[in-house]
This record gives sequence, structure tokens and C-alpha cells, in this order.
Amino acid sequence: MENRPDLYRQQIEQLKDYAFFFIDVNGMIQTWNAGVEHLLGYSEAEWIGQHASIIFTPADQAVTLCETEMRVAREQNSASDIRWHRKKDTTEFFANGVINAVRNSSGDLLGFTKIVCDETSRKQLEDSLIQANAALENFAYAASHDLQEPLRTIGSYAQLLLRREGNQLSSSAQEYLGFIVSSVSRMSTLIQDLLAYACAGVEKEPASSVLLDLAIEAAVSQLAASIEDSGATVTHDPLPTVAAEHSQMTRLFLNLISNGIKYRAPNRTPCIHISVAANDDQWTTIAVSDNGIGFQPEHTGKIFEPFTRLHGKEYSGSGVGLTICQRIVERTGGRIWAQSKVDEGSTFFFTLPRS
Repeated sequence: MENRPDLYRQQIEQLKDYAFFFIDVNGMIQTWNAGVEHLLGYSEAEWIGQHASIIFTPADQAVTLCETEMRVAREQNSASDIRWHRKKDTTEFFANGVINAVRNSSGDLLGFTKIVCDETSRKQLEDSLIQANAALENFAYAASHDLQEPLRTIGSYAQLLLRREGNQLSSSAQEYLGFIVSSVSRMSTLIQDLLAYACAGVEKEPASSVLLDLAIEAAVSQLAASIEDSGATVTHDPLPTVAAEHSQMTRLFLNLISNGIKYRAPNRTPCIHISVAANDDQWTTIAVSDNGIGFQPEHTGKIFEPFTRLHGKEYSGSGVGLTICQRIVERTGGRIWAQSKVDEGSTFFFTLPRS
């Protein structure tokens, strides 16, 4: 019976779905397996002795990309890259590659092992889904925008009838027209929120360094009337600069602050405070806290779903605001979550990439 190391070696050599090979410290390829021929098209004789940059693309950056990957593996013991690679026939395929440094018992670098697998089908599926989502977002944007005008016309004529002909209408007719006006107002709010949701996916300005203090000030300025009417106080600690879009950060804070005002407790003045909950080299966690009516902890997983409303009709809204917040945060690569206690308030946390 063959010993175990020989069996492992044979299994790797015969593996077709993964290209597995060894690279020396200078980047020269030393071994071959069946996956190299299956995925990349190189026979053993054509492969061994070549520089590992042979599979990198674009060609004019191949050596630099390869050497950078080896340097990272040398410093951190491993590195990964998900990118387009080049086959022998010069066609490209999307691959997930992992490279690991190999050292002897004294810690001296002997070379690198690299394994590559074909992810082209997954990439094509992702791209098609992205295109489909973009088309749906564009449709939602256009439809929401175009629906505003006829809805505005219906509401205007219903109000005109009430003003001019109200005395000649029966009480039932006046009530029906009132229902129309009320429904038009609610539908208009819903369309505006859908338009904002679509814009959060369609609008795209270059990511830049955004000072969150300024984004909060912009949001507070837009909410000045609501803040004055409610007597709310909005405070914040000194906040950092993040890599994001200024308009989206303003919209994020606007939605969260307005929620703190809207869902205020009847027996106390709304207070909203924004602080830094945590920091590391890559991410900043922001906390937006209020002293409002809160919600049951078991609803935490539902509040970011579209059209979810936990409270009664006495609180206006369409249930899209927090969905928009989630979309904005996730577009930066971060995440958002909440903690709450009934009648004690809520805190919304979200992570943003540090500038």
C-alpha cells in the first residue's frame, strides 16, 4: 500500500477543477497538476519553468501584480485575489486564487503554493443580477417620478371641488372627496419614498472623504421645522471622516433623526444624540440614539424590510425610511442594526469605512 504523502500528492496532481502549483521565491513555476491543463490549457512541459505572472491580466501589469501578490504572502503568510486571469489561448476567466507562503522549520521562505478555481459562471450570474437590479431600479425611478404628476392632478381637482362646490354637495359626497384627498396624500408620500429608495441605488457620486459632522448639520437644517415644532434637541459628539457620498450620508442622518422625532414619547421632549460607538483601522461604528417610544426587541429583524410599520396610523409614513438607510449603509460596504426597549427609546448602529 502506498504511503499517505504519495496518495496526497497523486490526488493533487489528478485534481482537475483546481489548478494547484508551487512557485519558488523568484516566482518561477515548479510543479503542475491536471487542473492547470483543464483550467488554463498548459501541458506540464509548457508550464514548468514559466514565471507565475503568465496567468495575470492585463498583460502590461502581470509581473507587477504577481510580485505584489507574492510580497503580501511573504509578509502575511497568505494572500488571495479574485480577478480575471489569462489562459494559454489568451482568453480570460474569472478566478478565485489563494497563495500561501511555504517555510522550513527555521522559518526560511522556500516558495509559495497557489490554488486557482474557475468562478466565471458565478461572476456572470452576479453580473446579470446586477444588471437586472439596475434595470428595475431605473424603472422604479422613472415610474415613481412619472406617477407624481397625474396623482397631483387628481388631488388638486378633488380639493378644488371641495372648495368651490362643497356647499352644494351632500355630506356623503364631501366625505368621499375627503377620502380621495387623504388617499392621494398618502400615495404621494409613498411614491416619494419609493423614489428616494430608487435614487439610493441609481444616483452615484464619487465616494470621497465625508466629514460626518457636516452631513449631520445638513440633515438638521432640512429638519429645522420639525425640530422647532417638536422642541427636539439633536446633539452629536465630534465625528470622524469616512469614505462615502455626502448626499447619501445626509439622507441617512435625515431619516434616522426624523424617525427619532416622529416616534417620540407623548410625555417627554425628543432627544436625539449621535456618537461614535467603536473605531478600528478600517471601520467606524456610529450610534444614533433617541428617547422615543421604542419597539419590541423581537421586531428588530423586521424593521428594515420595505413597508414594515410597527406602529399605528397616528404615525405617518410608508415604512420605507429604514429600508433606504439600510441600502445607503450597505452601498458603502457596511451594515446597520438596532437595539430598542419599549418606552425607553431606540439606538441605530451602522458601520462606515474610515477615510
